[in-house]
Amino acid sequence: MRKDLEVADEAAGLVGQENLDQLARAATVSYECWLCMRPGKLPDTPAAVLALRDGPVTVAKLAHRFCSESLVMDVPGLTSVMYDPARAVSVDAEAAFLPYQAGHRPALLLEVRATVSMDAGQDERVDRAAGWLLEHGLHLMAAAGEQVRAALGWAVQLIGGGGLRVTGPGGEFYGGNLQADPAWRRAVTTHGRCLLLVGAGLSLNRAPHSLQDALDRVDAVVRQGRLAGAMVTVESR
Repeated sequence: MRKDLEVADEAAGLVGQENLDQLARAATVSYECWLCMRPGKLPDTPAAVLALRDGPVTVAKLAHRFCSESLVMDVPGLTSVMYDPARAVSVDAEAAFLPYQAGHRPALLLEVRATVSMDAGQDERVDRAAGWLLEHGLHLMAAAGEQVRAALGWAVQLIGGGGLRVTGPGGEFYGGNLQADPAWRRAVTTHGRCLLLVGAGLSLNRAPHSLQDALDRVDAVVRQGRLAGAMVTVESR
């Protein structure tokens, strides 16, 4: 157990060790205190895990240790706020080429940064982010390189030299920056489409050591049932 991350037993039981490990890895780069909204970084700024509970759904957040101890907080209505696409969702984006039998194809990886679990009987944990994506037209991925169908209502817009906007059936899902090499941009604009992969636990904030490292991360998320995807249209503006 990390000395710089306090986790109450009840919070650990709700969030799960895998999600706690994911939170800790991300926090070694940076984290935002859920209470004071100021930045922190492990191990320099010790943190405490807050398990925000809305019925069967639990969202894990971090707070500075000096702002709060680790605890469980009941927050009615939290689920609709976290996963209403019209509201802000914490997402990271990465452009990549993924191997297929016919060669490498361009893909856009989006990582949902909120850690959410939902009771599903017999203590199973279902990632709420993946559930929301499936409900809104994306398809559960059995392998990173599998052929996927299109998803109605989803689209990607490349804005200028580095802007990105991803929209879903309910409106904007992501709006921000995207670093992509010219070859990736040419590929998606020439064909007018790309593979969109969305999941939790991809660790996009941590640079991969190699292409294989990146593929291993994607495969790990696939095995956990946390990756949804579709072929979507791409527009350059």
